[in-house]
Amino acid sequence: MWDPLELSDRGSTWAVDPRDALARAVVETRSFEDAVILVDWARRAGIVDVDDDAAEVLSRRRADAAGLVAWSDPGAESILESAAGTRLRRAGHHVTRQVPVSGTSKIIDMVVDGVVGLETDGRAHHETRFDKDRLKDADIARDGLIPFRAGTVMVKDRWGVTVSAIRALIRTAGGPRPVAGVGNSSLPRVLGPRGRRAWRLARPRRHTGQELPAAAG
Repeated sequence: MWDPLELSDRGSTWAVDPRDALARAVVETRSFEDAVILVDWARRAGIVDVDDDAAEVLSRRRADAAGLVAWSDPGAESILESAAGTRLRRAGHHVTRQVPVSGTSKIIDMVVDGVVGLETDGRAHHETRFDKDRLKDADIARDGLIPFRAGTVMVKDRWGVTVSAIRALIRTAGGPRPVAGVGNSSLPRVLGPRGRRAWRLARPRRHTGQELPAAAG
């Protein structure tokens, strides 16, 4: 099968334009979570830019892949953060990435349901930062959020325990808090596998933003 002229102009038999490679990679991943991680990385690396640009690139192989834009976040700074944020969103939680801590220059990896300030700690980046991380937790608490840290093992191998703890903290705080500017969810529904694809997305809803759950179950 011959590639379209515009595609062949962007690469050769031994070099592929990274945007075309991304469009192919996301539909050939082993899971939906891996696809979101790829898009988060591509946005952070500048391979795709604004939402419209990212949607055009992602839809080159399969139209529904454009919906990954709604699930991805250019603020995600690690695989752990991408994976945890995607799992929480799929479970119905509202996730805001890279949230400033009031009165400081510090940034929280993500805030869950307006209650939990979640930090995802890879060992290589945090094993020498114990005291600084504890001080950041204190700043998060003073900002009215419940600090919680999840390391590599907690995200990769013990996610059930981790998400149960997050939900318990949300319940202890009285449930999800309203998040300004959040309307009905427009996150495209994740569908099951078909043919060679491990995941598909339904047509996105009309409104933008994520729906804040009435209660964390």
